[in-house]
Amino acid sequence: MHVSPDPITTAEQAARERDTLLDFIARGLVCTMAGALGDGHGEPSEEALTKARPVADDYLAAYEEWIVKIAAANAAAGPQ
Repeated sequence: MHVSPDPITTAEQAARERDTLLDFIARGLVCTMAGALGDGHGEPSEEALTKARPVADDYLAAYEEWIVKIAAANAAAGPQ
């Protein structure tokens, strides 16, 4: 994931960062469910990560939509 203070300036960088974030969220979902079910804390299988990825994408898409709405509201408010 991008840890530099430098901004992401290209679509390719943004796509890579989004993909990395999706992997982190999917892994977190799988680990959370495994812990809740008492299945242990081993490494998630590729199958489990593949199944969790669409859910992670939904979460990330909702977050992106929320951020865009906040940015639009802030822009409409003008200088404060």
